[in-house]
Amino acid sequence: MFTVTARGVYGLSALIELALNYQQGPKQIKDIASAHGIPQHYLEQILVILKKSGVVESFRGAQGGYALARHPSRIQLLEVLSLLEGQLEVLPEQRQGNALGFFWNALENRIRDFLDRSLEDLLLEMQSQQSAMMYSI
Repeated sequence: MFTVTARGVYGLSALIELALNYQQGPKQIKDIASAHGIPQHYLEQILVILKKSGVVESFRGAQGGYALARHPSRIQLLEVLSLLEGQLEVLPEQRQGNALGFFWNALENRIRDFLDRSLEDLLLEMQSQQSAMMYSI
């Protein structure tokens, strides 16, 4: 079953931070961790997974850190969550010979469709929500 754990939440939070700073160069782990309340050691493990998969890249030195390896429009949320949480399957053990198999398939497809958006799309949605909140105050 597909569950989004702290690893997925922290991974997306880190990628959002890197996307917000996409044009400004690498961001240090300690800065990302403190900005989002992520344990630094755990964030290091997450970023290693994302680096091996070509989502982020690392830079050494005093100005080093992590940056997105691709433009935010080319990083899909489903890709990131699959890397960190495993493949998306909604109750796979319930599908075989189950009269509700069509329901589980439809649910999984809806989740896939929802997550089939880019990191850039997510940032735009977040900014839109923040603008709407500021307008209503």
